[in-house]
Amino acid sequence: MPKKETSTIEYRGYNLVVTERSPGWWVHIYPAHHGLLHTHPDHVSGSTKEEALAKARAAVDSRLFA
Repeated sequence: MPKKETSTIEYRGYNLVVTERSPGWWVHIYPAHHGLLHTHPDHVSGSTKEEALAKARAAVDSRLFA
């Protein structure tokens, strides 16, 4: 079984943990620092890595700028 790709990207104080899933990609969103609130949703999915990351960034931006 091939190894699935996983990476972590920091975005505006949140860790975006990108995981390849079948089918597509999932991004779990975690506060990188104490004091930041969890986002809703706390994970998103997309058919491509770029689509999933765009949705995750939008969820963080919505939380921060709401």
